[in-house]
Amino acid sequence: MRNALCLEAFGTFFLCLAVAVAGEPLAVAAVLGALIYAGGPISGAHYNPAATLAWCVRGRHRWLPGVAYVLVQLTAALAAAAVAGLLAGHDPERTAAAARAIDDPVFEGFFREGLAEFLGTYLMAFVILMVATSRRTAGNGYAGVAIALVVYGAAVVFARQAPTFNPAVMLAASFRDVFAAFTAEGEAFKALRSELAFVAKFTPRYLLLAVLQLAGAAAAAFTFRGLFPEER
Repeated sequence: MRNALCLEAFGTFFLCLAVAVAGEPLAVAAVLGALIYAGGPISGAHYNPAATLAWCVRGRHRWLPGVAYVLVQLTAALAAAAVAGLLAGHDPERTAAAARAIDDPVFEGFFREGLAEFLGTYLMAFVILMVATSRRTAGNGYAGVAIALVVYGAAVVFARQAPTFNPAVMLAASFRDVFAAFTAEGEAFKALRSELAFVAKFTPRYLLLAVLQLAGAAAAAFTFRGLFPEER
């Protein structure tokens, strides 16, 4: 169990770092594919609370270790946010935009973004269950490629909504600029206050998006169980 948790922390950290620093779908998919091959035999290479939920609902992962996975994933995401913030550095224009956004409606455009998160996470989770947990594909050597491809493809399809399909990644992306504020020369407190106010204002939106990601993953697991009841 210890090694599995360590691999989950390692993989989630570098996946979140790739998204928070690069954000380019192809680069993220490449990192994810490599991490899946590295950690798959040990932890299952979830790196995503939504993926862990799908494994648990599908019946291939116990719930208590699943909770431990999620806690490790979220902790690794915050660590990645801190490193990404230090690497990116303070951007005064970004902080100014965050200050202006305080007056924006919290749920403006939420329907399209939420739908993208639900559908993309559903697709990703179903592919994961098919290539990584099904007896029909047991022993295949293409699971990492398939999962990386579906993440890349879904990110491109829903690019206008900038989805993450991963609560841990969304957490890292949300807090990156909070940590970046510490690098602001002479105005760190002001920048930090603006970034924290922005995150606090939009926390309800982030939480609902995470719920939709988890719902998409659970729906994928129930779909899998409905299609293949003999694999329970």
